Amino acid sequence: MLELAFPLTTYRDRLTDVQARMRAAGLDAMLVTMPDAVHWLTGVDSVGYLWPQALVVPAVDGGEPLFVTRTTEEPGVDACSWLTHRRFYDISVTDPVQALIEAISDLGFGSARLGLETEAFTMLPSTYLQIVAAFPDATVSDCSYLVPEARLIKTEAELAYQRQAAAIADYAMTVVFENIRPGISELELAGIAAGALGEAGGEHAAIPPMVVSGERSALVHCMAGRRVLGRGDVVCVELAGVVHRYHAVLMRTATVGEPGPRVREVAELQKQAHLAAIERTAPGVAVHEPEDAARAVLEPAGLHKNRCHRIGYSIGVAYPPGWLEPMTMVQGDPHVFAPGMSFTVEPNLHLPEEGFGLKLGETVECTSSGPRTMSALDHELFIA
Repeated sequence: MLELAFPLTTYRDRLTDVQARMRAAGLDAMLVTMPDAVHWLTGVDSVGYLWPQALVVPAVDGGEPLFVTRTTEEPGVDACSWLTHRRFYDISVTDPVQALIEAISDLGFGSARLGLETEAFTMLPSTYLQIVAAFPDATVSDCSYLVPEARLIKTEAELAYQRQAAAIADYAMTVVFENIRPGISELELAGIAAGALGEAGGEHAAIPPMVVSGERSALVHCMAGRRVLGRGDVVCVELAGVVHRYHAVLMRTATVGEPGPRVREVAELQKQAHLAAIERTAPGVAVHEPEDAARAVLEPAGLHKNRCHRIGYSIGVAYPPGWLEPMTMVQGDPHVFAPGMSFTVEPNLHLPEEGFGLKLGETVECTSSGPRTMSALDHELFIA
């Protein structure tokens, strides 16, 4: 076994906590399929989740989980995890879902109270229907948020990895900005970002670096394209440093040469909204309040309508295709900020009718004394 990111006792403690949550939820067993949850519980680090696999977790205290996956994954499971109970199927001769069904049956959970992650992209509707049909005497319920909720409050060791990831992101963003010039393409800058992240020790992120420029800077989540930068362009960059799969996201905006007065005006208001939002991420504060604080800055200027998504969300361990955890800073989310939480704050603005957009965001941690940004970069518009 290769060295795990944490002591074995940490993984055991996580499993014990999850099993207690399962019992409180009235479950006898559950299938964990999301790769971030599997990794957090076991250390398994693989893209094998592209095919059906699951960690079958019994609710009984001290019960050992069983990991069911393809034979191809056996060396990786042995190398990267602490698991002792594993079952491998040959995809050329065995139906993957049938392998999961047999594991559930062999463990005695055929008529149990069974939890399935119905909101997971790794639990296909066809997989869900086959499992439910195979166990008509079982009581099946959703457990999509059980493990993610257990991960919301991070330990100091977890936060330390995220801070390292934030330093990597800072380095990569600085390198990208140093290379912004007329004649370079978005794709070239995205490649420079990826190279800088790797050079600094960053792992492959759940979402690759995003670079958009000119009128494309108003596009929310577009990937880098073949557009070549010109004088006066706005350039939005979003990337993430990753250490032991812990992500720290960073978003900044640059201009190729001096920006126009409107870009300067909007950037200054965005910065004020960003700082106001961060201030409202202190312990005990409802998670919708950062959005309220940003709105108070942007709405008088008529800019809140240009906010196109939530202002932030919790973040930690992640795998493609995304890095969101369950807490989102919107009305109706029941969470309150607490020490140990880490999350993004990102009052991004998109003004397609004016031909530009601005990104400003970063990873923040909630401490007992208030919020602390993980990035060391300032919040100013960068002029290349």
